[in-house]
Amino acid sequence: MSACPFCDDTSGGQPCGTCGRAPNIGRRPCPACKKMTPLAEPACSHCERAIRSEMRWKIPAIILMFVVAFGVSVAVRLL
Repeated sequence: MSACPFCDDTSGGQPCGTCGRAPNIGRRPCPACKKMTPLAEPACSHCERAIRSEMRWKIPAIILMFVVAFGVSVAVRLL
């Protein structure tokens, strides 16, 4: 029997008898305490630290790259 990846309970069961989470849901490590936390939760279930989305800075950067590429293509056509 394996331990729950969220609370380390070894009693087994689906969902976990202690924390109530299904062990097969997506999870990520908390940047502060390094324990596994479900992807859907905005804060770590162990240390309560807010977890920021990795896409928080990537989406504006992608939009900026498209705007710059569009501006360059317009400038090249005008020359």
